[in-house]
Amino acid sequence: MRVSTVQIFHSGIAQIQRAQSALDRTNLQMTSGKRILTAADDPAGATQALQLNAAVSATEQYQRNSDLALPRLGLEDVQLTSTTNALQRVRELVVAGNNDSYNQDNRQTFAAEIRQLSDVILGYANTKDANGEYLFAGINSKQQPFKVDADGVVSYVGADGSGAVRQVEISSARSLQVGDTGKSVFMDIPEQSGKVLEVVPGLSNTGTAKVESTEIADTEAFALNAKAVLQVHFTDDLGAYEVLQSDSTPLLDSDTGLPVTGTYVEGTPIEFAGRSISLTGSPETNDIFTSRPAPYVSIFDTLDAIATALEAPVTDDVSRERLSDAANTALLNIDSSIDRVSEISASVGVRLNNIDTQTMMNDERLVDLKSTLSDIQDLDYAEAVSRYKLQDVVLQAAQQTYVQTSRLSLFDFL
Repeated sequence: MRVSTVQIFHSGIAQIQRAQSALDRTNLQMTSGKRILTAADDPAGATQALQLNAAVSATEQYQRNSDLALPRLGLEDVQLTSTTNALQRVRELVVAGNNDSYNQDNRQTFAAEIRQLSDVILGYANTKDANGEYLFAGINSKQQPFKVDADGVVSYVGADGSGAVRQVEISSARSLQVGDTGKSVFMDIPEQSGKVLEVVPGLSNTGTAKVESTEIADTEAFALNAKAVLQVHFTDDLGAYEVLQSDSTPLLDSDTGLPVTGTYVEGTPIEFAGRSISLTGSPETNDIFTSRPAPYVSIFDTLDAIATALEAPVTDDVSRERLSDAANTALLNIDSSIDRVSEISASVGVRLNNIDTQTMMNDERLVDLKSTLSDIQDLDYAEAVSRYKLQDVVLQAAQQTYVQTSRLSLFDFL
C-alpha cells in the first residue's frame, strides 16, 4: 500500500491529539477528584451516583428540618414548664384563700397575685421564637394568637382545626408537629366541676340579643338539672320566652310544677333551674339561647373566676359558701389545666426525643451514602498519578516521533 506524506502527517497529528486528550482527561479527573466525569465514562456508575446524590440531598434536608424544629420545640417545652409552675402557685393561693384563717385583705392580695399570674401565662401564650413567629399561633405564626378585649376577656384568634400546626419531615417515613395551637394548650381545658356554664345563641337567630354573662344563681336548684341542656325560646318580638328541655318539651318549675316562662327585660337576668343568663339587645320571635355545662374552660376564665370570687366580701354563711364553692371549682379546673399542659409537655418531649433519635440515624445514613458514593465516583489518586505519568511519556514520544517523521524526504538522499 502506498503511504503518502499527507497520511504520515495526519497519522502523527492524530496520535498526538489522542495522547493529549487522554492526558487532559486524567488531569481533569485529578483536579475534580472524580473518576466519572460524564455518564459515558461509566453509565452504570453514573446512574448509581445520581441516585445516591439524590438520597444524600434528601437526608441533608431532613437534617435541616430537624435543626429548625429542635429549638422551636425546646422553647415550647420551656414555656409549658413555666405555665405549670405558675398554675401550681395559683393552686397554692386558692387553697390559702379558702382558709378561714385569712381575712379579706389577705384574699384581695391573693386575687391580685392570681391576676398577675394570669397575665404572666398570657405572656407565655404569646411567646415569639427566634424568628419572630408566635409559638402557639399554629400556621398563622405572624399573628398574635391571644387577644384581650375591653372587658378583660381573653380570646384565641390563631389557627385552629385540621392542618393548623406546621408539619415537618425528619425522614422519608416520619414527620412531626412543630408546635401546638394555643387553643389546645390554654383554651380547651376539660371542665371538671360541672358548674361552669356556657350559653350558645342559635344559628338562625335574627334579633340583636347577645350573651353578656351566665352563672349559677341558686346552687340547690341548679343541682336538680346540673347536666341538663336547656333552651330559652323567645315566642314573640316583645321578649316573651319559654324554657325548653333537650327534647323540646317545656321545663317545669320544681316548686309550682308549671312550665317556666317569662318576659325578657334588658338589664334583668333570665333565671331558671338555678341558672342566670344576662343578655343585651333585643331578641326576636324564635330566637334561641342554649344553656349547658361547658365541656371546656380556658385557663384564663378559670383564673378570672377565682380572682373575682376572692375579691368578693365574705360577710355571712351564704357568701362563705359561695367562696368555698368557687374555690372547689377552681381547684378542679386548675388541676385539669395542669394535666392538660403536662400532657402537651410530654408530647413535646416525645417529639424532641424523636428528633434526637432520627438525627443520629440520619447522620449514620449520610455516612453510609457518602461512603458508597465515594467508592463509585471518587478517583484513586495513586492510580491516576501513575497513569498521568505514563500518558505524559506517550505524548512526548508521539511528539518526538512526529518531529522525526516530518523530516523524512527523498531530497535528503540525493
